[in-house]
Amino acid sequence: MKTTLEQWKANIPYQSVLLAVCAGVAAALVVSVQSITAPIIEYQVEQDQNRLLSQILNGKTFTNKVFDEGRLVEYAGENFTLYPVKGDQGEITHHVIRGGREGYSGEIRFLIGVDSRGQIEGVRVLSHTETPGLGDKIEVEKSDWILSFNERSLANTAIWKVKKDGGEFDQFSGATITPRSVVNGVHHALLALQNEQENVDE
Repeated sequence: MKTTLEQWKANIPYQSVLLAVCAGVAAALVVSVQSITAPIIEYQVEQDQNRLLSQILNGKTFTNKVFDEGRLVEYAGENFTLYPVKGDQGEITHHVIRGGREGYSGEIRFLIGVDSRGQIEGVRVLSHTETPGLGDKIEVEKSDWILSFNERSLANTAIWKVKKDGGEFDQFSGATITPRSVVNGVHHALLALQNEQENVDE
């Protein structure tokens, strides 16, 4: 004959309470892990941004803390962050644009340095999860493909597509989606900057 405790454990309310407690503990653990790792990830992103800053500005000097002055803008349903780069007199000499675009296996995050004429000084990939040996050729350490954006602008580049789609940019053998995503992302980032500047001038 079952004891009162055994009967209570066997009923549905007990099982529901036990399940709820387990779910609560699991949720608490997830939140705790996120609270610990989020600052670490943010710090690493900040370090990577600062490391790439000189590259995307082609060695140009600046006097402000660039990534402390970001402004989020939206263009065609996409979000970009614009950062002013200032010279000795406090004038804006360049802009840095941070954006992201879905690639073959996840988001590709990138940084772009643009001069006052709207011409690209440099583009670098901040993070990605593309296929090693194929999609990772967007990294400057793996290939010089990313350098093909240098000196490009909306004015001097008519078709922002890979050559397979009738554009001006090379694709990778066996990996067209990745370079296509980066080209589209950079193009929209330049359009976002241009749109924002036109709105300010009005």
